Amino acid sequence: MRARRVPTSVWHCTARVRHLFLYALRMFTPSAALTIRRLHEHRVWTRGKVLAAAHTCTDAELHRPFEMGVGSLFSTIVHLWGAEMVWANVLEEGDPAFMIPPASAFSSLAALETAWEPLDARWAKLLDRAEDAAFLAKAFVRVRDGKRFVTNAHDIYLHVCTHQHYHAAQISNMLRHMGKALGPNDLIVMAREQWKD
Repeated sequence: MRARRVPTSVWHCTARVRHLFLYALRMFTPSAALTIRRLHEHRVWTRGKVLAAAHTCTDAELHRPFEMGVGSLFSTIVHLWGAEMVWANVLEEGDPAFMIPPASAFSSLAALETAWEPLDARWAKLLDRAEDAAFLAKAFVRVRDGKRFVTNAHDIYLHVCTHQHYHAAQISNMLRHMGKALGPNDLIVMAREQWKD
């Protein structure tokens, strides 16, 4: 009996699936999870430096208008909290359209720090999920301005870190304009501090 010919489209589909599978194996290895954890460790360390510097500011300095960041030091720090909240919701498959609140949602820096505590607990659980290659490869939906954006978990984990470091540079500049300093916050600085300990 003559074997049935497999349609070309099936081979193409199979090749695409095979390519994605091999890509996932290559990208989402245990070393990927270690790198993600390390970058998020640096994110939290940098945030600690940002908050410590913010505590040296008066209320007027915290809310001083700047044509950078989100408009003020305090607003930019709130934006960092909001971004972590947005992407935690996405990875947990909660509200994909959650919007970052305005700075007025927090009465003080202390109130913002209190709000960060349960969010940090959520991220600790999400980082445990980074050990799962299938989870890293999974596509998640973010809705913004009525538009759907699809991104895999791996890239979301990376984005949360790079997004903070982008704004940390703006925060550093704001502090410099006020005669203050954030101080060195490169990952290598954190690593050297830990090595000394």
